[in-house]
Amino acid sequence: MANIAVHIAEAAACALFAVSVATDLRRREVPNAVPLLLLGLFALYAAAGAVRPVADLWQHLAIGGAVLAAGFGLYLTGRFGAGDAKLLAVAGVWIGPALFHLTLFMFGMAAFALALVMAALLPFERMRRMRRELPFAVAIAPPAVIVLALRALSDGI
Repeated sequence: MANIAVHIAEAAACALFAVSVATDLRRREVPNAVPLLLLGLFALYAAAGAVRPVADLWQHLAIGGAVLAAGFGLYLTGRFGAGDAKLLAVAGVWIGPALFHLTLFMFGMAAFALALVMAALLPFERMRRMRRELPFAVAIAPPAVIVLALRALSDGI
């Protein structure tokens, strides 16, 4: 039964990451409800036994806190939206301290960010308007979903 709860939490988290991309593309914002729901789902995920021992739980939270601090710094400089910083922080909580997962997420995010910037440089009016406020959830969510899917398929590499 706990395994079912873990998979439901992972699937729901992937759906919420997709919602963050859709809303960021449409309205250039990530609603506060999305990171809050993702954090609640992580609590369910951890309570179902997916994060053991308890020390690992603190490591997941520490990764999220460190990423939140970096995102907040970018927000203060005007280079990042507050919703993007919160989404990035909760993605860090979900990714956790496993070096393979963290590395995959960071390189994936860099690749998606590069693609987003290159798309914004295309000479179309819609792309020109996007340059002022890049929907960075487009770069955060896909690698997070990839890591969660790989973790679910492999039962934790």
